Amino acid sequence: MGRHILFVLGAHTCVPSDPLQAARELGARSLVFTPSAPTCAEDAHLMDAVEVIHLDRPDEAIELARKYHAEQPISAVVSYEDGASVLAARITEELGLLGHPVEAAVAAVDKPTMKQRFIAAGVRTAEHLVADDEDDAVAFAQRIGYPVVVKPCRGGASQGVMRANDETELRANYRRLRRIVRDYGLDNGGRPNRAQLVERYLPGSEISVELIVVHGRPQVTTVFEKPRPLTGPFFEETIYLTPPRLDEDVKAAAEQLAVDAAAALGLYHGPAHCEIRVSDDGLYVLEVAGRLLGGSCARVFRDCLGTDIHPLLLSLAMGDPVTIPTPDPDRPIAAALMLPVPGEGRLIALRGAERARRVPGISDVIEVGCPGDIMVRFPEQACYPVGFIGASGATHEEVEDALAWASASISVELAPVGCQRWTRPLHPDDAAVTPGGDAILALADLPAEQARELAVSHVADIMFGELPRDEAIREAECTIGWEDQRGELAGVYLPEVGLMLGFVDGTTASVCCFGVMPEKRRAGLGSALMAAQLTEFTRRGATTVVSETDPRLPLGEALLRSFGFNPDPAQGTVTTQVYSCALDFVGQTTGGKENTDVDCTATSCTC
Repeated sequence: MGRHILFVLGAHTCVPSDPLQAARELGARSLVFTPSAPTCAEDAHLMDAVEVIHLDRPDEAIELARKYHAEQPISAVVSYEDGASVLAARITEELGLLGHPVEAAVAAVDKPTMKQRFIAAGVRTAEHLVADDEDDAVAFAQRIGYPVVVKPCRGGASQGVMRANDETELRANYRRLRRIVRDYGLDNGGRPNRAQLVERYLPGSEISVELIVVHGRPQVTTVFEKPRPLTGPFFEETIYLTPPRLDEDVKAAAEQLAVDAAAALGLYHGPAHCEIRVSDDGLYVLEVAGRLLGGSCARVFRDCLGTDIHPLLLSLAMGDPVTIPTPDPDRPIAAALMLPVPGEGRLIALRGAERARRVPGISDVIEVGCPGDIMVRFPEQACYPVGFIGASGATHEEVEDALAWASASISVELAPVGCQRWTRPLHPDDAAVTPGGDAILALADLPAEQARELAVSHVADIMFGELPRDEAIREAECTIGWEDQRGELAGVYLPEVGLMLGFVDGTTASVCCFGVMPEKRRAGLGSALMAAQLTEFTRRGATTVVSETDPRLPLGEALLRSFGFNPDPAQGTVTTQVYSCALDFVGQTTGGKENTDVDCTATSCTC
């Protein structure tokens, strides 16, 4: 094994062991950079080296890759998720390897930049605007007409994408989008949280064109149709089916449009995934990603191309000569299904996968979710956490029927999501940080009334910034009024940046609402605030600190874990709900009742 491949994984990468196995078969060793330690034994034994990295600290990851490269030269860098593709491109450039240029990788994840490049190259795309705020979005919609679609400036898997049919819906959805971007930590490309993307809604069907770019020359491999309507209000995808039922002239035009779009972004060497709307007045490019078709859907290439796509892409990245396959008209109809997210809750079990595998025409069933995983519905969801199904057959209808039967065989058992309590003992070492260091100040140093006013203002900005100011202040006052019962106010803050709302009651301390303004994140300020807060608690004589988080929102949990907080074990009997993954005729889910209750106050959970 003389060659080494670096896999840069993202927070939501759901590719199975296929690329790792392909690397092994190519005689290459696998080095994996990942934001979380691998938990799947099947994947772990294929990883020759694993490094846990912070995606928001790219310079550290690049330096780590440089050290590995100096000891054992890396032959290729690959990524499978938008959230990690820019880092992969930066490492590729640093090591002098083949791949997509950094500027092209950025354009492929930053939707406004992408659309600017499309327009400059004459590639048709929806009329759009990066709105300055909610009112600006409404003015845009009034000018071009409803419906419109709001979406984050950066993001994938349809997270945060919503249709609005009138001003009331647009205002509600714009605020919801801002909460999603804030609460799930989406990168907004350096823009303030109030600035989000709004564009004209394009009626019609949707297709995808899959390409492989070789030294700047995009080549089409496959065209997929998406037979289930994607009309909103949310845009959870389900089925990719090929060959598409399109007129040959429309198919040819779509292929050329995808080639032009990939070239407009400057994608140079690697895969590209292009999404196109077939509207009444022609074809429009929605987006182009500089990666493979999402998740385990890539297994469908085995059926439609007759080959595993992963060895080909790894060989391409290593600079080996490759032959780009094209669909064989004699091969069967093939499709991939992303199992829809049928409900919200903590995953207890996924049932019926073996029954689904026995459905005639089903070629693959991949289970993605693990017991304990938290599932939320779209548009908050950031990936497809249930699983994937592959199928093939003689006709399109036969394949769709097989997928429908297989999806109906699978059910998901979920427990309601309640607030998670975390605890941590305090130690003398926790007093090492000076609360005033790095401009972090203690609320207790202010007069009581001034401290409360400042806390209200910061909570309004951090937790309720999407609301009109008077509403945000009322919500913040309600939140702090609820938390006051926890004891004496003992929080810390960075003026106009971030806040830890802490309280002390005897030897027990509580950290309740904490956060940093969305546009100030990714600079380590949350960690600095937490360190200062623990210092403040220790100096006040507390010996234990507790906190609560909403498990649906990952950012708070990640910060608490990094500071040694431990979750309290679940207690008592939990009543679960079973949800069907069956598809109805319009591609939505049927079955179990959705449970969206949270077993605690919203003020504690949304911090």
